[in-house]
Amino acid sequence: AHYCQCSISIMSPYCSLVLVLLVCLAGVRSLQVEWSKDMRYTIEHEGETLFKAEGGIAVFTHGQWFSQKVGNLKLKKKQDIKGSEPMMGSYTGIELTWQAGDIEFITAARNFANNHTITFHQSWPQGAKDTSLVLHNASDASAHLGVIANFPALTDTVLPGTVSWAGSFVGGQLNKSTTGAAGGPTVFYDAQDPLLRKVVMLGPLDNFKSTSAGSGMTFDNSMIAYAPGVPGTITEIPPGYNQTFIMHMGTTGGITSTIGEWGRLLQVHHKTWKVTDITLTNIGYQTDNGAGYVFCRPSAEYDNDCSKLLIDVLKILEEDGVPMGYLSFQGAGASLMSELGARSTGNAPWCVSEWGPDLNQSQRNHTPYKMDEKSFQKAIGIPLQLYAPYFCPDAKYFKINNPESNWTSTLSNTSLPGCGDFGFQDITSSESMAFYDWFFQKGIDVGMVSFEPDFMNQNYNCVPEFIESATAAHTWQHGMADAALGKNLTVQWCYATPTDILASLTMPAVTNFRVSNDFCYGKSWDVGVSSLIVWAAGAAPSKDTLWTSNNGKLAVPGCPWTPDHETPAAELHVVLSLMTTGPVGISDLINMTNVSLISRTITADGTLLKPSKPITAVDSMLAGFSDESQGYIYSTFTGSVFEAEAWYFVSFKLVNSWKLVSKDFYPPVKTGSDLIAREYHSETCTNGSSLASCGCTQIHVSDASMQTMMQIPKSDVSNVTGGTDYAPAVTTFYKVCPSGWSLLGEMSKYVSVSSVRFPDIQCTQFGINVSVQGAAKEDVSVVFATKTGTILIRDVTLSETGVANIIESQMH
Repeated sequence: AHYCQCSISIMSPYCSLVLVLLVCLAGVRSLQVEWSKDMRYTIEHEGETLFKAEGGIAVFTHGQWFSQKVGNLKLKKKQDIKGSEPMMGSYTGIELTWQAGDIEFITAARNFANNHTITFHQSWPQGAKDTSLVLHNASDASAHLGVIANFPALTDTVLPGTVSWAGSFVGGQLNKSTTGAAGGPTVFYDAQDPLLRKVVMLGPLDNFKSTSAGSGMTFDNSMIAYAPGVPGTITEIPPGYNQTFIMHMGTTGGITSTIGEWGRLLQVHHKTWKVTDITLTNIGYQTDNGAGYVFCRPSAEYDNDCSKLLIDVLKILEEDGVPMGYLSFQGAGASLMSELGARSTGNAPWCVSEWGPDLNQSQRNHTPYKMDEKSFQKAIGIPLQLYAPYFCPDAKYFKINNPESNWTSTLSNTSLPGCGDFGFQDITSSESMAFYDWFFQKGIDVGMVSFEPDFMNQNYNCVPEFIESATAAHTWQHGMADAALGKNLTVQWCYATPTDILASLTMPAVTNFRVSNDFCYGKSWDVGVSSLIVWAAGAAPSKDTLWTSNNGKLAVPGCPWTPDHETPAAELHVVLSLMTTGPVGISDLINMTNVSLISRTITADGTLLKPSKPITAVDSMLAGFSDESQGYIYSTFTGSVFEAEAWYFVSFKLVNSWKLVSKDFYPPVKTGSDLIAREYHSETCTNGSSLASCGCTQIHVSDASMQTMMQIPKSDVSNVTGGTDYAPAVTTFYKVCPSGWSLLGEMSKYVSVSSVRFPDIQCTQFGINVSVQGAAKEDVSVVFATKTGTILIRDVTLSETGVANIIESQMH
C-alpha cells in the first residue's frame, strides 16, 4: 500500500524499516475505541475493555466547564471518518462536533488498520476565550496542573502498572502518577504478566509545549484519571487550534519495545532527523558543576590564569593518547553570572549578566580566565561548547536595562509554583529566532560549535508569556533551535521536561538532553528510566560530567562527598556515560585522569565507540521496581532492531544475584539462535585458546521468552561507604553466525562490537566478513570465536583513510 513507503533521505534506514514492518505486517491484535449509543467511549482489545472513560468528554471555556456528565455539552453532529496517515496507515473513526456555549469543540477518535494504534483529536474551529483554570480557580489548588479538555480521560484500567516521566532531567516515574505541564507520556502494562504481552503507551503527537499530563483527576475531580490535554494555565485558544494524542500497543509486547515503536511513529510523523554533533561523536572535557575546575583557583605556576591551566590539561591528555574533541567551557568565570550562592539577590542560579564572548580584558582580569575566548580557543585548538541558561534581571542585552538594545525580554514570575529562586529574563517569543541568530554569532566568532541552555523546566514554567499562551513556548524554542540549525550549531538542553524532549522531534539541531542529576550531588548514574523517553524522541540522553578517578577526594564547593565519587564508582560513570550515547565529558584535575580506564571508550583519535541505542533499565526491573533496594540492571545493544550483533548488560548495587531472562533482551533474541556470553573483566583471550579459558560461555536459546540466560552475581558490598557496590559488572552477549563463527570484536573496549568500529558485519556460509574503521594508521586487535570453539585474533593496521576489511572462513 502507498502508506508503507518512507522517505529514507530524512530518516535512518533503522527507523524507516522498523516502521514499514510495523505498518505493512500489522499483527492480529486489535486495539480500538468503541462508542456506546450515548457517545461514551472505551478502549478495547480483542473483546476486553482495557480502559474506561467514565468521566466522559468535557471542555472549559468562557470560565466554566461544559461536559457530557452535566449535560451542558451538546452533541451537534456525528460523522464517520476515514483516511490515512503516513506510516500509520489507513484509519476509520468517529468525529463528534459539540456545542459549548457559543463555540464549537470537535473530538475525533481514529482506529488504525494496523490494529495497534489509536489517535485522539481535539480542535477548536473558532478558538476559545477565558480558558484559564488558574484565573477562574476552576480546579482549586490543582488548577495549574489541570487541562481545559477531557478527551481522552482514562479512568478504570486492567493495566495498572505504569512507567512515565516528569520534571527536570525527565525523571523516571515507576508506578507513580505524572501531572502538569512538567509531566509526560505514560506506559500502561500488567505487572502480573511476566511476559508483558499487553503494553500500551499514550502521549501527545503534536503541540508538545502546550500539553499537560493533567491533574490526575477528571475535570470535576470526581475520579482518578490519566487525562492529558491543553494546560489549564493557557488563557485563550486561537481559532483553528488542534491537539492530538496517540496511543500505541506494542506489536510484540514488552515495555522497551513498545516505547521504541511509539517513538518511531512520532519520529516518522515529524520527519525527525539530527545534525552531526561533535559532542556526541568525540570525547570532551568539561568545566560545569561538579567538575574539577568548575571553581578554578589559578596558581602562580600558571601566572594566576586558569586559561593557561586548561591549555596544559588538554595538552597532557592528548600526549597521553586521549585527545579531546571539544571543551565545554561553562564554569564560574567563563561568563559573568550569578553563582549558586546568589539566590538571595533574586537572581536565578547561574544566570548570565554578560556572556563570555562579550567580556573585555578589564572584565576578564577579574575572573580566573585571563585570556579572551577567541585567543583561548585558538590556543587549545579544539572547538567550544558555551553555556547560557537564561539572563539575569540586570542583563544589558534587553531594552528593559539598555535603551540602545534591539531586543525585548520576557520576565519570569517568582510567585509561580516552584519559581521562588528563579528571577531571570528570556527573549520574547516573537523575537527569538532573530535574537539567537545575533547571539550565536558572538559564540561562533570565538570558536563555539555547541550551545547549552539550562533550567529548561524553569524557562517554561516560570515565564507567564509561555505558560499562558498556546503557541509562545513553541515559537521561543524553535527560534533558538532554528537559529542554531542555520548557523550549523548543535544544542544540548539541560534540566528539561518530557514535553521539551518531544518538542525536539522537529528540531534537528537539538541533539541531546541531560537525563541525570549533576555529578556534584551524586546519583548521576540514575539514567535507566529517563533515557527511554529521549531515545523514543530520536535524541541522545546525556549523563553529567564524570571523574575517572577520585581526584584525591577534591572538595568541590557545594558538592557533598558521596560513595559514588569513590574510586570503585569511576568505572560505572565511564561505562554509563559512554552507553547513554550522549556526551562523554571528563573533568579530572590535571594529571588525575585514569587514562587506561577512559581509553576503553574511544578510538585513537578520540572517537567514541558507542552502542546503537541508549542504555536503559531492563523490562524485568521496569515492571518489578518498587524501590531501589534490589539494585540496577541496564542494557543496550549494537546492530539493528532486526539483527543485533551484541547485547550489553551493566549491573551495579545488586544486593542479591539476578536471574537474567531472555525477555530482557532488546531487540529480542530468537529461538534457535546461539550466543556467547562474557563478563568484561574475565581472563584475557589469547590466540588459539578455548572460549572457556577467557570466560566465554556458549548459550543456545531454546525459549526466547523466559529462558534463564545467566545468573548475574550480586555486587561487592564489602565497603559500601567506599563505593564498592558501584563497581559495575559489564556482560556482553555476542551473536553467533549460522556458520558457527562469531565476532567478539575489540575486547579491550566496553562496547566491543560498536558499529562505529565495525560498520558492516556479514555472516557468510562458512565464516564471517567484517569491515573495520577508525583513525588513520590505527592498530586494532580484532577477536573472533571460530566454529571449533577457539579464539582467533587478527591484528590489523588501518589504512590512511582509516579502514580495513577482514574475511574469515573455515570449510571444515
